[in-house]
Amino acid sequence: MTVVASLVALAVMVLAPRGWLTREDGRFLDTETLAQQGLPAAPSSAPSAARAGAAQPATAGVWWSGVGASDAVGVNGTWERWRGETVSMAGVWDNGNAQMVEMHSICAGGLWSRWNKPLDLAIGAIEGRKGETWAKAARGAYDARWRANLQRIKSCWAPRDPALLYIRFAHEMNLKDMPWQVRGGEEADFAAALTRYSTLRYQILPRANLVLCPSDGTSAGMGIDLRKLWPGRDAAGRQVVQVYAVDSYNSWVVTRSAAEFAAKLTADQNGQPLGLEKHRLLAQEWGVPFAVAEWAGNGDPLDEGTGADLPIYYQLMNEWFRANAADPWHPKPGQLLYELYFNEQDRFTLLPTKFQPRSAQQYRSLIWGR
Repeated sequence: MTVVASLVALAVMVLAPRGWLTREDGRFLDTETLAQQGLPAAPSSAPSAARAGAAQPATAGVWWSGVGASDAVGVNGTWERWRGETVSMAGVWDNGNAQMVEMHSICAGGLWSRWNKPLDLAIGAIEGRKGETWAKAARGAYDARWRANLQRIKSCWAPRDPALLYIRFAHEMNLKDMPWQVRGGEEADFAAALTRYSTLRYQILPRANLVLCPSDGTSAGMGIDLRKLWPGRDAAGRQVVQVYAVDSYNSWVVTRSAAEFAAKLTADQNGQPLGLEKHRLLAQEWGVPFAVAEWAGNGDPLDEGTGADLPIYYQLMNEWFRANAADPWHPKPGQLLYELYFNEQDRFTLLPTKFQPRSAQQYRSLIWGR
């Protein structure tokens, strides 16, 4: 069996018709809105011609593919020209209490102030080092700051369509170095706080999407149950979260072969999901699309002894994305909606690359998003 076939077999999706999200429920972009924003319309039955030398797609799945970057590489077309494929989505960060109110990334003078495609907007939530807690958040202690955050986003994003926004609230909350970390026993408070933020979102920016995004692996000693973070629906019956995503790096656990990659896809970590397939199945169970909001290979051989220039990782990620993509204009639960390469920090960066020249070449040889 080929690598592609084996990965497809591992990642088969059985999706019930109930999973289709409408514009009203999930606020995903329809063809008319995409055209207004300058994005490509839904694909026709005829396949696009691949550029010379690029690997041919294994399936007809389509997803939004792009880059997460705090510099101009994503927004000025550099990444798009370098890889030879359209960047249909991007990702930025406005972390910390002050940053989430200022929102420099998308406001006047910010690099992303004129971006008019889908945007994954990662923000913080609370700062535990300053005595803030999820219990206080669940009771509304930080509503004023969160309201200011949403009002600022609304003001700076206008007149662009809010449905292009995917707000990644308290991302990687299962890592111990995050100021907004969630530990075992705090899951219910987190879910309640996330629901409070969502309620404010419905009041201020109702068409924007909310993303729940842990790291694929959990820090040791956290004691968190990721399944208990899911908030479901609010008191008004509205879906609190529109997309379940993870951040995933080939750093821990490192996969160096197709067999190791396939094994990690369905791996658990102390009873918690670790592999991408395990997380994707959670999205399917919860009735929302899936995303990989940050991903990268770690090329620094001195970094925790795990880094290496591994082109096969990029090939296998591309195949897994393609196997689980279908139609971002009509996403079903568990289907890949978007993925963003984390082009930050020397050990992860592909453009320019310090540690991963062979991986950069492999990434450029592949077709992304179709």
